[in-house]
Amino acid sequence: MMKKYWPLQAVTLLAALLLSLTACGSDSQATTSTPAAEPHAVKVISQKILENLGEKPSRIVPAPIPDYHMAVTSQGNFFVSNDGRYMIYGRLFDLNNDMLEVTNNGLNAFRVEQLEKLDQHAIVFPAQGVEKHKVYAFTDITCGYCRKMHRQIGDYQRAGISVHYLAFPRSPDAAVSMQKIWCADDPAKAMSDAKLHSVVVEAECKDKPETVSMQHEMGISFGVRGTPAMVLVDGSLMPGYRPPAELLKLLDSTKAQ
Repeated sequence: MMKKYWPLQAVTLLAALLLSLTACGSDSQATTSTPAAEPHAVKVISQKILENLGEKPSRIVPAPIPDYHMAVTSQGNFFVSNDGRYMIYGRLFDLNNDMLEVTNNGLNAFRVEQLEKLDQHAIVFPAQGVEKHKVYAFTDITCGYCRKMHRQIGDYQRAGISVHYLAFPRSPDAAVSMQKIWCADDPAKAMSDAKLHSVVVEAECKDKPETVSMQHEMGISFGVRGTPAMVLVDGSLMPGYRPPAELLKLLDSTKAQ
């Protein structure tokens, strides 16, 4: 079946309006509760997604909107009504909690589970000294902010932060180049050469699996829409670039909670 690819245009206003009209006053209910998925709704939604997108969702979890679930697919994450009639694509914000984005609420456990599989193929820049924190960064070698982040990689390491790079190429050409980096004898050096000097290593994946496309697809299912995008060890997604000092402060505060 031919997949029907949806345009990546977020209906943020609609999603935010739905939440503002229906969310409970308790922040904990809006952001941390994880009710069980309803079996009948899961069955209906799975079939509807298959019929319209040509694939079954890899995961279906309750959404922070009454009578909706979120379906995780290779083409993005969608909010689908329990009867399978309506589908929303976009970012969801909690207007009662400082515009906290809760689009991917409920996916943390899924991300943690998948990160265990992805970690063996990550390109790691380990913390210097005692490791205080670890982050997974979906990255692209042509992305300006990804390059800026890598120019400061030593500062992250000295701050006690280990950076585990995962591939999220923004174009077919970038995907080809990044696969060479992942197959290089020294992937960390190849990553630095590409980001800092625009030099891509010549390497063949003779004895190494081609992992870049798999990492990219997993990033999409995580809710990654641009680079850099960091995933914390608890599975929470943090899009965008953060300077070393700011990231350390954020990670320290998160760990203290």
